[in-house]
Amino acid sequence: MKNMKNDCKMVATKNNIEFKWNDKFPINSLYLMRGYLAIENRFKNKFFDLCFNSYWRDNVDISNKKNIENILKNCSIDKDIFFKEIENPKIKIQLKELTNTAFQKDIFGAPTFVVNDKIFWGQDRLNYALDEYNS
Repeated sequence: MKNMKNDCKMVATKNNIEFKWNDKFPINSLYLMRGYLAIENRFKNKFFDLCFNSYWRDNVDISNKKNIENILKNCSIDKDIFFKEIENPKIKIQLKELTNTAFQKDIFGAPTFVVNDKIFWGQDRLNYALDEYNS
């Protein structure tokens, strides 16, 4: 954990990014992952960005239902449909399948890039992944 915190601070400083370590780290992100799969595609980018910024920039506990509801409101996503859909067996199965696929490909963290069946892990490996893609 100490090394991860140091790495995050180093990357944020180098890239002039405002970064705050969330007081609730780590959180249970199961509902957010299911929710991402359940929402309409037109909402996915905004939902992802708001979750990410809320957690990493604004120190919000995004595992808290009220905080999730605020994010949904800001995305114009119906909270009742969202909370119903995250319990949908099809969504649960889809997330399990995606998780199993990632496991089978040896993907274990974020960010992970898979290019030409090769794994590149970490933000410092993006250029290597791009080189592989362009080769």
